[in-house]
Amino acid sequence: MSGTGDGVRLAAAFMTAALFGAAIAWPQSGEKFAQKAEAFAARADGAPMESRACAIGESVLSGPFAPLEDVLSVSPLGGVTAPGEALPAPYIRINTRSGEQAFERRATKALAPAKADIVAIERRTLRDAYGRATGPSWTVYFRACDNISFYYDRLDRIDDALLEKAGGLVAFSEFGTPDHMGVETRIRVSPGDLIGQSDGFDVGLHDPDATPAALARPERYRTDSFARAEVFDAPPSLLAAITTDVTRARCAIDYLPKKDQSEWSALLGDSWGVRRAKGDNACRTALVDTPGAAQGAWFTDAAHNAAASKVSAIALSPDSINPNRLIFALHGRLPSLTQSMITLPKTPGANEAAGAAEDFLSFSKGEGRINTPFADVADMQVHCYEKLRANFIGPLVNGVVLLQRQQGENGLDLLKIEARNDVSACIDLEEPWTFTGNETTFYR
Repeated sequence: MSGTGDGVRLAAAFMTAALFGAAIAWPQSGEKFAQKAEAFAARADGAPMESRACAIGESVLSGPFAPLEDVLSVSPLGGVTAPGEALPAPYIRINTRSGEQAFERRATKALAPAKADIVAIERRTLRDAYGRATGPSWTVYFRACDNISFYYDRLDRIDDALLEKAGGLVAFSEFGTPDHMGVETRIRVSPGDLIGQSDGFDVGLHDPDATPAALARPERYRTDSFARAEVFDAPPSLLAAITTDVTRARCAIDYLPKKDQSEWSALLGDSWGVRRAKGDNACRTALVDTPGAAQGAWFTDAAHNAAASKVSAIALSPDSINPNRLIFALHGRLPSLTQSMITLPKTPGANEAAGAAEDFLSFSKGEGRINTPFADVADMQVHCYEKLRANFIGPLVNGVVLLQRQQGENGLDLLKIEARNDVSACIDLEEPWTFTGNETTFYR
């Protein structure tokens, strides 16, 4: 053993053991001795994880995100396979197996996958269409070393002991409303420690050393945490702790030990485990803004900042499960696509299907001007898309969709989209293909 630090840690370890022994010998003072033991242990290993260099040649993550027996599939969110995910980030979602009742999922434990510090906790109150609170949603932010941060999002519950160590809800700062609050903290966790419970949750990981994702307008995705702190009257350090850089997002599975990567990669697929991911690097089939093409995120407002808490955008992307299938993730933002163009069967789960139909359409990749891959869409040329299906297994759309990308006068990229119900196939359109005046313009 060498170095003063090692000697201090060894001495602290002996002292900690002695204090725990005293707690056993004198139970009436056990709590006092145990508290002192925890304090000594914290001091011995007290340097923040963010101040420690990541170990070279070792996996950053060393444990599972949840018990594997509870996991049905892992969805790569970056390919817009989940309705509502419009922004480019290869985060994954842990989908649990079926619960005891129909359309119910099993609640599982969210476990710490590494030795890390919890640096912040965020809490949101979810509400239904009538404004009634339906429950909380928790996000827990971790720091594993100087370069790697990760988080768990959409947890249904957080462990009571963690919440108590963070100071309880009274320590949380509001972000403009009691429905959204957070707290900065530093709680050391080890692999396998309980973080919370949920019937599914998201895992995001960021690596500043990684090559940034290709974004046509990267400034849209930057957040000034200090400016937000002034608006919300919250500590800037708290806002910085919960602000992520989507350009440096990476697949968390790739940071597991090699022996564990194959087990988790084999689970990559859609939310119900029906479709399994195809192709190499499936977890990283993330949405990117292809320069000079249509693929990527487009915004309803020319001045929109993608880092805002509520994003108004659409996304055009290959499906991350099957890259030969493409997705219009429109999220209900194309007025010309009316419900009458999509006829849904009245079956169990029809309401859920209707919501999905409003969110995205899918189709098979084509050639030329029909069903053109979004990465190949050229400026000014009008492209036509046919045989569109609501979500992946829904009914066919009664009509076609026209799309045109062009450079605006002020330098902004524009994307015009219109759904047409006057024809059922692109070949039935009169040449040259044109819009009728009912198109919607999106910006990048």
